[in-house]
Amino acid sequence: MKIFKHTNITLREVGDMLKKGLQDELKAQKHNATGRLSRGLKYNVIKKGMSILNVTSSVDYWKAVNNPKFAKKPNLTAIQSWVRAKGLPENSVYPIWRKLFGNTKRNIKGFYGQPYVRFTEGNNMRRTNFAGYTADKFSKKVADKLAPSIGVDVANMIAKQIKKNNPKTNITKAF
Repeated sequence: MKIFKHTNITLREVGDMLKKGLQDELKAQKHNATGRLSRGLKYNVIKKGMSILNVTSSVDYWKAVNNPKFAKKPNLTAIQSWVRAKGLPENSVYPIWRKLFGNTKRNIKGFYGQPYVRFTEGNNMRRTNFAGYTADKFSKKVADKLAPSIGVDVANMIAKQIKKNNPKTNITKAF
């Protein structure tokens, strides 16, 4: 829509800024094993009525990186196919399963089945909530960047409405 021209331009700038911030945070949290998640971050501005900025990822495991409680356990057939692909003996499937997830009947937790814990390395290493941290970090910058553009668009809408209601009035656009 032409109504929110300045706001839409600024939302694209904000999208670039947030995408770069998310990529930097992934790198800082050492979540860039292959870089696929970082490269998969995209943004778009939806111009239906009010303008909306959506920042999304093309990879489906971003939720598990952002919050490990969303991570899914691999099932037994996935572990079996992995064992075959690695050329390991078939009888190693159940020991791997028990090592990862333990034995629920005996109430034994697996070695790797412990909950993902947020840890610090040198008191500055964050390993969860990369999206929330980036949102908090950039919230003031986003507000400072968007406020003038929204103000210009609103002033232009008011000027247009005044001109429409009273054509003899000498009103100019804000920009």
